[in-house]
Amino acid sequence: MDIQFSARHFNASAGLQDRIQEEMDKLAKFYPNITSASVILDHEVEHQRHCEISVNITGAVINASADEENMGKAVDVTLERIKVQLKKANDKQNDHRSQPISELA
Repeated sequence: MDIQFSARHFNASAGLQDRIQEEMDKLAKFYPNITSASVILDHEVEHQRHCEISVNITGAVINASADEENMGKAVDVTLERIKVQLKKANDKQNDHRSQPISELA
């Protein structure tokens, strides 16, 4: 999966980027057809950190964001929101598949 990182108003550490990379790789179990992702980390206001993640899947784009006091918490909340949306997208895709004729009889 291709992941683009962007840090605004601060320098994101390599450890933070590695942690986000690991968590994004784990998202494949919720939706296997993730093509790319964009992660934007922002520290504009003194006591507010912003994380925004945009995930491209086949046929759609899923976005989530969170504002928290520290960057780790903002990333965790955003990843949880992405997981929920990916589960819903996967369930929706699986529900719309037709049943084989042998199962209908």
